[in-house]
Amino acid sequence: MNRRLTILMCADLVGYSALMGQDEALAVQSVRDLKKKHLEPVAANYGGEVLKRMGDGWILSFPGVEAALNCAEEVQTGLADHEVIKLRIGCHIGEIVEDEDDFYGNGVNIAQRIETEAPPGGLMFSEDLFRQLSETRQDELSDAGVFKLKNIATPMRLYQWRPANLTTAPDAGALPSIGFEAFVFAPNDADTEALAMDLHEGILKDSLKRTGFTTIDVGDDPVTPTVFLVRGRLRVARDRARFTLTLLLREDMSTLWSGTYEGDASDPFGFCDEIVARAESDIRIQTIQHDGDRQAHLSDDKLSVSELRARAANLFFKQKLGDWEKAYAALERAVALSPEDGMALAMRAQNRINWWAIRHEEVSDALVDELGRDLDRAAEELPGSDFVYWARGAFKLQFLDDLDAARFDQRRCREVNPNFIGVTELESHLALREGRFADALEAFSAYKVIGSEDPFKLTRLCLTARMHLCAGNHEAALKDATEASYLAPQERGVQLLKALVCREAEDQAGLAAARKAANALDKGISIHTPKSPLPDDFQWINDALHPEAEPV
Repeated sequence: MNRRLTILMCADLVGYSALMGQDEALAVQSVRDLKKKHLEPVAANYGGEVLKRMGDGWILSFPGVEAALNCAEEVQTGLADHEVIKLRIGCHIGEIVEDEDDFYGNGVNIAQRIETEAPPGGLMFSEDLFRQLSETRQDELSDAGVFKLKNIATPMRLYQWRPANLTTAPDAGALPSIGFEAFVFAPNDADTEALAMDLHEGILKDSLKRTGFTTIDVGDDPVTPTVFLVRGRLRVARDRARFTLTLLLREDMSTLWSGTYEGDASDPFGFCDEIVARAESDIRIQTIQHDGDRQAHLSDDKLSVSELRARAANLFFKQKLGDWEKAYAALERAVALSPEDGMALAMRAQNRINWWAIRHEEVSDALVDELGRDLDRAAEELPGSDFVYWARGAFKLQFLDDLDAARFDQRRCREVNPNFIGVTELESHLALREGRFADALEAFSAYKVIGSEDPFKLTRLCLTARMHLCAGNHEAALKDATEASYLAPQERGVQLLKALVCREAEDQAGLAAARKAANALDKGISIHTPKSPLPDDFQWINDALHPEAEPV
């Protein structure tokens, strides 16, 4: 058996299976063209050796790092405008063991995993290879973040490259990343310093749990550039504390968002727990919202799996039907590129659950089976993801009405990240379904992403109005429903809700106004009044909010 250390390149033809189904002859010809013109001859010019062909995929070996990079850049530049052929390329260094029949090595597995993270038409390099490039060549690649590759124990930082015609926007190759500076504090005493450090550690720790997002402690790593930068300032006066967070775009240090939190500092542990939960949720929402323009110039078919997930998350936060449709298309594309990607599967499943809820549809057995499989696979792939357990818990509750299973996922989600806002949302929905309305409202009160920029404010008002309605608190229900109608007077679902609440509150004038407003609007889906997991005795509320329902 022969052992050697080599530069490994894995490449595959994007969309090959779909192309085979549409035009078998074209698919076969595309593979032949890669063998004879576009890939193998170019690799040979740089000393590349084909180790294995696998239908629509290749594993190649190169004598040096720059040879592999030169080959990849030339291949992808030459194919940039090709109407059919789109390759993904991943490169890594590793030892291979060869015998008469095959070759083996963990480096091959890593190179293959890296390739699945590459964008169509682009290249992903491992950090091990990146470090061996000259500074000039390093400048050609962008930091894509840290990836948890399937079946690879240690997370890896990867570096990305695209042809020049696909990198016209700033940081076009970089995936979302955020750096946390040390928080400043006053007065300068030991207790205030300890509280500032606890806040920093807590928020940083929660941010590190995010999947598909790189988090860096700037104090430990002041060199690595990030897309975003967070600064914090704590001021304590007697028993009161004020903590201010600022989110900056690191490229030009412009302020994207700022939030202020106040509380009782006489219990520093309680203050810290509350602020960390609220601050991490705010940062999560703000970074997702502000990350949308980074690759707006690229179509879905030019994005990697991670980039497609980031685009879908940003589109979901816009809370518009058209954007939700685009988000679903992006997630479909992500799953097609990487069918085993746990986060893409979970996000697509959650998107479909949302669509089912806003349509108030009956669910088919086939859809239940498909979503269940996808979410179980996602949980197996990402056992440390708060989002995955939240999504699966919502599925178990809303599609299966399996409260015990949903409660298990809610507990697991809390174990992974007690400050993830989905924990309290799922807890409140469970309490609502069981008729524990006071508990539902109390749990939902922890949903403290407060402010004019909160994209879910309208949805939360509509939900709490229904919770109050179930609890018989008509005055509170009317207050929330009225505020919702002020925020979205042209949304029919909101007017249907207001009419329902006004009827139960015996507000005849409000009922007449809401009926008139609803009748003036076209029937259709409302994002903000989805079907909710209510007790059987309260299903009349869901019936009244069906997209095709007439005002009560």
